[in-house]
Amino acid sequence: MKIKSTLIDISNAYIFFCASIYLGMFWSLHFFWFPNYPNTLTPDNYYDAIIPQTTTATKFFFITIPIMCVAIIVMLITEWKTGFRWVPLAWIPGLLIPVIVQQGYIERINNTFIAGVTSQDTLSELLADWMFLNDVRWIILTIMWGITMYYFIAKAKKNVASVRIASH
Repeated sequence: MKIKSTLIDISNAYIFFCASIYLGMFWSLHFFWFPNYPNTLTPDNYYDAIIPQTTTATKFFFITIPIMCVAIIVMLITEWKTGFRWVPLAWIPGLLIPVIVQQGYIERINNTFIAGVTSQDTLSELLADWMFLNDVRWIILTIMWGITMYYFIAKAKKNVASVRIASH
């Protein structure tokens, strides 16, 4: 039983790990890079500022997201009969929507960037759309990080309360 409990804890921690990576990445984009992009990126320099990073991120998340899906299923199974089942249920659209936004919309813009943009007006329009779509993901994934943090805090408080009751 101890090994099973440890594996469940690791699985749940992996969800928080991924949520934290998402949080850091999208908050960094929103607050540090996006404010500068409209004034600093040109058809001559945008590629190096966007494409290598998005290509690397896509490869990274291609590996981490399927593992996260398995971890969410594990959490759903283990929390199904508890008051916490809403957490993995929230993660289903909380992960699915950002992936759909990425694959259905952002990838088209990325492909246009990769093909080459020669007009500043076109670049400005694409950047505005690209930043907006990433901000949609930023909002959703920030909410999901908060839900996941709530889960760990609530579980810890519940466990502390159980220990207090058992020790009296």
